[in-house]
Amino acid sequence: MNKRKKNLLLVLIYTIMILFCFGIVMVVDHLDTSDRDRKETSGRTSEESPDRPGQEESTEIKDHINPETEGGMTEPETRNEIRKKQPDKPPVIEEAEEEPEVYKPPVIVVASDVHYYSPELTDYGEAFQEMEKGDDGKLVHYIPQIMDAFTVEMEGLKPSAVILSGDLTLNGEKAGHEALAKKLEILEEKGVKVLVIPGNHDINNYFSASYFGKEKEVADIVDPEGFYDIYRRFGYDQARSRDEDSLSYVYELDEKNWLLMLDSAQYEPLNKVGGKIKEETLEWMKEQLEEAKDLGITVIPVAHHNLLKESILYPTDCTLENSQNVIKLLESYRVPLYISGHLHLQRTKKHKPEPGEREDAYHISEVVADSFAISPCRYGILKWTDDGRLVYTTRNTDVERWAKGAGISDENLLQFKEYGTKFLTDVISSQVSDKIKNLPEEQVEKMAGLYGDINKAYCEGIPVNAKEIRSEEAFRLWQRNLPDSRMFAEIGMILKDTGYDHNTWEYDLQKKE
Repeated sequence: MNKRKKNLLLVLIYTIMILFCFGIVMVVDHLDTSDRDRKETSGRTSEESPDRPGQEESTEIKDHINPETEGGMTEPETRNEIRKKQPDKPPVIEEAEEEPEVYKPPVIVVASDVHYYSPELTDYGEAFQEMEKGDDGKLVHYIPQIMDAFTVEMEGLKPSAVILSGDLTLNGEKAGHEALAKKLEILEEKGVKVLVIPGNHDINNYFSASYFGKEKEVADIVDPEGFYDIYRRFGYDQARSRDEDSLSYVYELDEKNWLLMLDSAQYEPLNKVGGKIKEETLEWMKEQLEEAKDLGITVIPVAHHNLLKESILYPTDCTLENSQNVIKLLESYRVPLYISGHLHLQRTKKHKPEPGEREDAYHISEVVADSFAISPCRYGILKWTDDGRLVYTTRNTDVERWAKGAGISDENLLQFKEYGTKFLTDVISSQVSDKIKNLPEEQVEKMAGLYGDINKAYCEGIPVNAKEIRSEEAFRLWQRNLPDSRMFAEIGMILKDTGYDHNTWEYDLQKKE
């Protein structure tokens, strides 16, 4: 029994000793682990705290380093070496500078003497046809369709502005003004700016009429206020400046160019054929030109009536009554070009006051736009070029293309070039034939045909070979049968006045002269 107690006591002693030894081992291990932790953290700065954004433990940093892209690194780098390679501040990302807009020179289109006539005013019957036959070849019955074709072309061309330089209507019919304004609204809705000025046909014109059956009746007209009310959205309400004494205004085409839209018509108390710039308007013009000069702006005046004497066939009621005063003012500010209409002829001319003066000496030039209502229904295009030139050319409205695209079945419109030419020559030839008496019909036809052909060329501003014309049988018939007639004299004037092509014009804006 005592022996058993003795054995139990020994087991207890050994167990206590084992536990004591195990406890010593645990304490030593704990102390060693704490010492290692202190050593590993003793060199870490506050910037390397793993709690700060963007900082990682060393093993994580090394995971993001590619030895193949880090300057040929061959051995693991220390945490301090890695820190030195990192930027002290985040890199500054510079915003890309916006490229300045490249200046795009403007382009304007000029269509003069549209002579729009509203279909509401006629049934195109006998009275209307008689009116058209006695006119100068205007395609009045197709003007709405021609304007539609023009609208489609302008939508494609997208000029900076389309200018209608007077004689917007046939004879100032209010219904015609209103109908045309609706056409122009469609053009502006397609993104093309339209600018208008009146001509001698447009305001207080008591030749305004409607035509139904055999009857011609007076139609409503517009006064200056009525003209403004109808067309105010086409230049007037967008004007940089407006003249208080006329329907003139300045339109800012772009930062380098202004259009001086001049009202040259005389309509108070009644309209006149001839034109004039009012004295008060001349003073206003001077103010605008002076301001433009100070700003380095190029100014292009546009009016209905002519600045220069453009035609020996039509010497009266075409050139401004006070043209010399206007020329003097414009040339004092070195205005390069004056644009007009009214004449129903395509013309270009440079003012030459002194015979024998150098050809390259500065003087103002004029471009006269042909009537848009007369075949080939032409308009002018004035471009400012990148190299500092002004270039004017002409283009025929492509009615045939529009008609095909619109699904039109009218053969006259589908073959408009041929139809328009024939219509013009037939109208003029018929008028001439009616004035030739007591000659065989065959001779009358040849003589009238010659007059009609050269008149067409004259309207279009294309050159005529006078020598060839004088050698033709038809010319000799005129010479033999009616040498002293007014019409034969007109043939001579046309031949003298058609020496070269008037469909192009050019000017260097950088010239110092």
